[in-house]
Amino acid sequence: MVVVSAVEPGSLGDLAGFLPGDRIRRVNGEDIADLIDFQVHTADRELELEIEREGEDYVVEVLREPGESFGFSFAEMELRRCHNNCVFCFIHQMPEGLRPTLYVEDDDYRLSFLHGAYVTLTNVKERDLQRIIDQRLSPQYISVHATDPQLRLALLGRKRASGDLLARIRQLAEGGIEMHTQVVLCPGWNDGEQLVRTVTDLSHFYPAVRSVAMVPVGLSRHRQGLPELQPVTVELARDYVAQAESFGRQFSRTLGERFVYAADELFLLQGQEPPPASYYDAFPQVENGIGMVRTFIDRWCAGRGQLPVRLDRPFRLAMVTGVLAAVFMRPIVAQLAGIDGLQVDLVEVTNDFFGAGITVSGLLTGGDMVAALRRQAAAWDLVLLPPNCINGEGVTLDDMTVPALASAVGVPVAVGDYDLTACVAGSLAGTWRGELGQGRQLSELGFQATEGQ
Repeated sequence: MVVVSAVEPGSLGDLAGFLPGDRIRRVNGEDIADLIDFQVHTADRELELEIEREGEDYVVEVLREPGESFGFSFAEMELRRCHNNCVFCFIHQMPEGLRPTLYVEDDDYRLSFLHGAYVTLTNVKERDLQRIIDQRLSPQYISVHATDPQLRLALLGRKRASGDLLARIRQLAEGGIEMHTQVVLCPGWNDGEQLVRTVTDLSHFYPAVRSVAMVPVGLSRHRQGLPELQPVTVELARDYVAQAESFGRQFSRTLGERFVYAADELFLLQGQEPPPASYYDAFPQVENGIGMVRTFIDRWCAGRGQLPVRLDRPFRLAMVTGVLAAVFMRPIVAQLAGIDGLQVDLVEVTNDFFGAGITVSGLLTGGDMVAALRRQAAAWDLVLLPPNCINGEGVTLDDMTVPALASAVGVPVAVGDYDLTACVAGSLAGTWRGELGQGRQLSELGFQATEGQ
């Protein structure tokens, strides 16, 4: 069942008499286990909904026009937890003391369909696979890492297999489900010949398996008691990009698109911008950091001409970034410096909280950002933060709000945006007041995220 938490006034649900707290058990005789069931089974025009309200059962008949919304908000679904113990899992590399929801390990195929989260398929049963096919829960995003069964067991930290991965991929492929896969590259584990095997095995399922992402492992300084792993060095990043390029040339000839894509990080680690948009075909894994930087840069290049060439009064702007993003932010800051009257300071923040090996801006903490801003203290008119280091509730990983950051630094602070032109224009006009970021949490996606779940 699903529980209605709110009903929008004047909506179909409101006119039909639904109230907050109603428990929807069946639609047209079909049991409703979660939000996906509700969406699938309310697609018809004539609907009969069986609900429970304060211990009493009711039946509500509704005529729903195509595209018409019920106007419901739902209570959070219970999240399906991960039962693996991956040698590279970042959650295991976090120190104690952060808010409980940050330690939740999800492995839920529904979250994969709804929001592009990666799943291992180790906790699905036959009925789950059949549901994915029957309800067309496509695409699915799958963490493969290796197709060699024993190596995959070792990477996932499992003592025994929970099913044949390739058999499950084959079943989903035959059922018409599109899949996007990733390999977290752990040097000496699943690169080299093992990577060739993995990519080759997955290519046999094209076009159902539409893409493979090569992503470097992230290692924090909090790895006490965890398996020994080597970082991806500049030299390794260069080798991995070359390997992805070799795959790309091969599959462009045989499949019509690259199929294998190197993560943005692998290019940035070498101090170079990611390749042009043509490299990414249809950008199949942009939310996984595959072409996200290229999209950001191209959007900036297309829109920067809308900014003024000179300002009526001097304005000093600070832009906070992680070490990795500084590679492509420096040229942008240089271009902004061409605006007469504007001074822009790029504040590169080293991640002391997780360790210097973590260089992405999405894992910057409020404490590290405050320390970096204080070291470079200036009379800024505004400080812009990366949009992915603040979540949708307006807090950093270490629970600092944007107003608290501003108070600690002593200057105005706002959250930036991936549309940098609009963000800078609003900042110069004095209208940019971002306090909420785009780093999403499970609670924002409709799933429970309690530690003990």
